[in-house]
Amino acid sequence: MWPWGHLAVGYLAYRVLAGVANRWPPTRTAMFVLIFATQLPDLIDKPLAYSFSVLPEGRALMHSLLVAVPVCLYMFALYGVRSDTGWAFTIGYLSHLLGDSYRSLLAGQWADVSFLLWPVFPPPDYPTSSFGVHWQQLLAAAGDVTVLGIVTGELPLVAYQALLAGVVVVWWLYEGAPGVRTSRRGSH
Repeated sequence: MWPWGHLAVGYLAYRVLAGVANRWPPTRTAMFVLIFATQLPDLIDKPLAYSFSVLPEGRALMHSLLVAVPVCLYMFALYGVRSDTGWAFTIGYLSHLLGDSYRSLLAGQWADVSFLLWPVFPPPDYPTSSFGVHWQQLLAAAGDVTVLGIVTGELPLVAYQALLAGVVVVWWLYEGAPGVRTSRRGSH
């Protein structure tokens, strides 16, 4: 999943769960923590794999539930279980992992989600070996968007993620840009 897809999914998950818990709108801090947490696994794993060759793949250490669960528990210990910040971090982080794995999980392709239990299981071998190749794949996928694809709904996944992100931005603006322009506690 691309960064904007992770952000959109994380925002939607946080919006729904915070609304159910009657903790909406979020504080500014919670929104910034959410944004950061939706990107965190890639901000750590991809440079350590692609630039420094410390990790075997761009989905390993921070994409592993063996790391994610203790990190999320630590955030709750640090901020408290009732904290918007702890929940924003946890929802953002775990939504990233879900965004990277839901298609394989739904298809029963267990080998493709082995990164969720790294280092117990090796991560899948991805065709991306650098940031350059990663972004070349994005541009190639964007080049596959055609008028016929738009009409028939047969678009590359990157286009659906961009559409979802666009819808989420419009929704966020419609709600008054929560976390930026408003705050439940009155702090700006």
